[in-house]
Amino acid sequence: MAIQIFGSSKSFDTKKALRWFVERRIPVQGVNLKDKGISAGELESVISCLAKTCDSPRQAGTSLASSPVFKNS
Repeated sequence: MAIQIFGSSKSFDTKKALRWFVERRIPVQGVNLKDKGISAGELESVISCLAKTCDSPRQAGTSLASSPVFKNS
């Protein structure tokens, strides 16, 4: 199972993250959000993971809603 990195193909930070995993020979998959977007199932998975690390699921949803990635969707 590879790590998925969601971002833009032109983003310096996305390229840097992909390069970091490749240099360490860790399987990684880059997903260009401008071309493909994020599916409902992937979004639920992200929210579920954030809910585990935040104090409450509501806090996780709030942080996603304020993200610039999801404002355009």
